[in-house]
Amino acid sequence: MPDSSNEREAPGQGWFLAGLALVTSCLLALEVLDTRLLSVLTWYSLAFLVIAMGLFGLTAGAVHVYLNPERWTLERLSRSLARDSLLLAVAIPASYVALLVMPLRVEPVATTVVLFIVFAGAIALPFYPAGRVVAAALTRSPFPVGRVYAVDLGGAALGAPLVPLVLHVLDGGSAILASSVIAALAAVLFARSGGHRDLVKKGAAAALGLAALAGANAASDHGLEPLWVKGRPESRDNVVKELWNSHSRVQLLAPAQVPAAMWGGGRKCRAPVLLQQGIEIDAHAATPLYLVGSDFEKLRFLQCDVTNVVHRIRPKGPMAIIGVGGSRDIQAALLSGHAPVVGIEFNDRLLELLRGPLGEKTGIHGRPDVQLVHDEARSYLARHPEQRYSVIQASLIDTWAATGAGAHALGENSLYTVQAFDLFLDRLEPGGVLTVSRWATVETARLVSLAVGALLAKGVKDPSAHIALLASGPVATLILSKDPLTAADQTGLAQLADQEGFIVVAAPNKPATLPRLVAYLSAKSTAELDRVALEPDLDFRPPTDDRPFFFNVVRLRAVAKPLPKATHGSIEGNLLATRTLGLALLSSLVLVIVAIVLPLFRRARPQGHSGRTLWAALVYFAAIGVGFMLAEIALLQRLSLVLGHPTYSLLVVLSSLVGAAGLGSLLSDRLPLDRAPICFVYPVVLAAVLAAIALAWPTLSASVAAQGNAHRIGFAIAVCGVTGLCLGFAFPAGLRIARQALSAETPWLWGINGVGSVLASSLAIAIALSYGLTVLLLVAAACYLLLIPAVLVMRGSG
Repeated sequence: MPDSSNEREAPGQGWFLAGLALVTSCLLALEVLDTRLLSVLTWYSLAFLVIAMGLFGLTAGAVHVYLNPERWTLERLSRSLARDSLLLAVAIPASYVALLVMPLRVEPVATTVVLFIVFAGAIALPFYPAGRVVAAALTRSPFPVGRVYAVDLGGAALGAPLVPLVLHVLDGGSAILASSVIAALAAVLFARSGGHRDLVKKGAAAALGLAALAGANAASDHGLEPLWVKGRPESRDNVVKELWNSHSRVQLLAPAQVPAAMWGGGRKCRAPVLLQQGIEIDAHAATPLYLVGSDFEKLRFLQCDVTNVVHRIRPKGPMAIIGVGGSRDIQAALLSGHAPVVGIEFNDRLLELLRGPLGEKTGIHGRPDVQLVHDEARSYLARHPEQRYSVIQASLIDTWAATGAGAHALGENSLYTVQAFDLFLDRLEPGGVLTVSRWATVETARLVSLAVGALLAKGVKDPSAHIALLASGPVATLILSKDPLTAADQTGLAQLADQEGFIVVAAPNKPATLPRLVAYLSAKSTAELDRVALEPDLDFRPPTDDRPFFFNVVRLRAVAKPLPKATHGSIEGNLLATRTLGLALLSSLVLVIVAIVLPLFRRARPQGHSGRTLWAALVYFAAIGVGFMLAEIALLQRLSLVLGHPTYSLLVVLSSLVGAAGLGSLLSDRLPLDRAPICFVYPVVLAAVLAAIALAWPTLSASVAAQGNAHRIGFAIAVCGVTGLCLGFAFPAGLRIARQALSAETPWLWGINGVGSVLASSLAIAIALSYGLTVLLLVAAACYLLLIPAVLVMRGSG
């Protein structure tokens, strides 16, 4: 690796570093956009594969740099970087088209494994040339490694804020195509740094051509669109409008006179024919718009939907609705007599529709007794303790906010935790009711367990006196109150069930008969509830903020076992999520072995250096790769609860964490981190910071969650800033230490760092599922403690 003393002799440093910043900015934007695309094409539990495959591609590119050093001499560096940036610009649309046409199914069969690997390879395709650019820039340029690494991370930090801005102008596919323009411009800058006029012209022409392609795709109704979504062909014949943001694709369907859509209609109900318009989110979650104008009498049929049973026992008073959707729940509340009605919806695209002409057709737009709030419900309710409600309702709400934030959390949801229910109950008036509707499958058992856990946490001695559960068809509705349900409540629910044809599954005067529910409702302590809810293969324990995985009940030990038929029928991806994790890990292993491990081991070990030195360096860089990824995923999930909105998580967490790591890398050039005793101290500091955040988190976050946006964003920036600054020391410091003994092997070490990150993305989910986010951060801290013996060996051989 060239010495940094040659920096003043090397021309074009500014152009060079600007080109690198554009490449890494393009990469992070592409990673987030691919996550959004996969949330449409496949199940949400697959979205975390993007981060693993992105890192795999980067690592494979670094291995290429290692195995072909002659291409990356100082004289050829700028030309090679410009060419690889052009290759990146071409690979982005190629990868996008490949993902659009591949019918991926998440099933444990041999053909699925092969197709899964091909699909994963298509994701990784553009990251391969990008990996060559980043590895060569870090290890072959004449500039200080800390400065180059800082620009690398700083450029990446700028990529995340681009995504929500671009997605309010372009659709997801066109935004991906637009990211290729950034790569072409990077080629221009690299070529300019070396004075290669031919490549400057090629890069400029490519940028113009790709910009035209992105613009044409955005302007056309027949551009590059998915052929397969959720394992089935997609038809767009009925789509009249499509809107994107950083956490959803919203499609508005054509209006039609059809039988009214109902979730859980009673056996004695008949749905009237009604003018409706459908909304579909990410090709799966659907919600209807009832276009009745101000004539709410046409909506009387809503009282025979089990999601609305609460209106029989609490027909009036202030009401908060979590997840407005197409305004169906607001219409039912107004019909019953509730006022005011506060609809809390984090998807601004849905509110955009309801605040326009469609809102007028549903009869809610402009009403003084209706307040539409663009926010995450838990965050909004925490910040407004003065507001109390007779009813808080959440009907079939699936935010998947972590996926939108890049958290890749396998169905993580902050609305369905003990802490969330505790907050909702605290926002009720005396005698107020929380009503939650979920699919009547394994989710019902998890929901009852959660309700009992929340009541026990509040000191309730007999939770069964506070809970009622009614079901109809595929839906079950939970009624939950801080106060025992009255005899009038129980009589009203029983009469309604008889009138509409619902089933009273459980109530204080009607004990449950299902064995699981009997066990949960009989629990007298949290320890007893956890004991009866944790089964050999399934986990029905109440989700908490430390384990916020409401939708996944399958334990990792059961990944290869056939699941009981009684557990099937939940939302797609719920029970297959763990197998998806296994497929992702298997695909990562196969690709890592074929493209990284085998090529590296085919090359002879460095001459004149002991094997202990090499293995110590491998441990060092693998540990920081694993540690950084575990910490990043844990912080994204933790801070998503504080920030309360997926866009804030995307903008604040990713940008501040990666940007701060860049600053730490830049600062490392001015610190003697490769000298004793500091080289043994900074790993301890890194571990201590992560451990302190893990152990102090409940206290830290509780005082911030109820603050305004500015305070919560400032808190997130502070946490990510301190953490990222410290984590940014490790890579450049290790590179300087390793260079003393393994000067020719630095790309290999970069590659091993990537291998650790690739495998850690799946490992992080597995740890969080089994043990929680606190343990995940503590494991990340332990990874950094491994640096101490590795540094000791490397320095002893230097």
